[in-house]
Amino acid sequence: MFVVKKTFFLFSIILFISLGETNVGSTWAAESSQIKREPQNREVIITSGVLAEEKEDYRPDEKYTDQDGKEFWLKKWQIEPIQMPERREWTEQEIVYEEVEWEGQIPKQAPLIIKDKVTGQTLKQNFSIIHMEQDKQQWVPGFSFTAVFHSFDADYYQLGSKKIPFDNKKPQIKDCYQELLNEIQVDPEDYRINDATWEGEAYVDDSGTVCRNALVTGEKRVSDYRVIYGGEAVIPSFQGFQCVSVYQGFDSVTDGWDQAGEHLVESEKNTGSDNKGSWVIFRRSVVVTFSILLVIGAIVFSTSVMQRNKRKKRSKEIEDEEIF
Repeated sequence: MFVVKKTFFLFSIILFISLGETNVGSTWAAESSQIKREPQNREVIITSGVLAEEKEDYRPDEKYTDQDGKEFWLKKWQIEPIQMPERREWTEQEIVYEEVEWEGQIPKQAPLIIKDKVTGQTLKQNFSIIHMEQDKQQWVPGFSFTAVFHSFDADYYQLGSKKIPFDNKKPQIKDCYQELLNEIQVDPEDYRINDATWEGEAYVDDSGTVCRNALVTGEKRVSDYRVIYGGEAVIPSFQGFQCVSVYQGFDSVTDGWDQAGEHLVESEKNTGSDNKGSWVIFRRSVVVTFSILLVIGAIVFSTSVMQRNKRKKRSKEIEDEEIF
């Protein structure tokens, strides 16, 4: 009886120590688990720019990384309407006009394409000149006009107060360039004549005068102008749309996460099943430890029984010797 009690006592002590070791083992297993949920999850709300129209295929990014390199995963999102009021924005645009003969040819107003900074939409409005600057000047061909020569006799044509010698092949006008430019009322500093050719044969006009047309050609001085048009652009009011996305930060993308959909998808709440992996490790540790304890107990019990049998055998031998 004493041996049985002693064996049970030793078994209890070993079991207590083993359970303590098992608890330590289960704690270590829980701490080394790869999936770990923080008590407070971080959230970032991102509002997109204003969309001119609702797009069916629009979807925000699945992941957002902040300036510190922390990653946030899409939790939920939705498209919300937003009413944009009428706005006024100052706008300027430069237009370069090349080879302009005189400043009066430049339009006082010009239509400009305006891009709304909020929505990205474009609209066209007219704006006036707010600044103009003359750039490089140059002489270019392309200046021409028709001059009519009147014949008073067979030897010359009359041009104003000057007489031009008759030449059936080519008009002789070298000495009357200034008079020709005055006739068409242009500035001699901006136009110059280089040549002239007859246009057709002589003819008689309504007054009975013999006339002949000549094509006068030359060069003109042109300039490039840099013109800035601008003013306040009026952007009318309209209804737009915005995407509001909620991102949540986790230690792992697999940390109790469901893929977000167009309808608001709430993340799952913490449940007792979150520590399932730790419980499996703990249960396996208990089973292994308990098996070891059974083996140790069996060994201790067998040893005690063997020692008891030896003592009984020894006692019997002593009794037999005393009898003899």
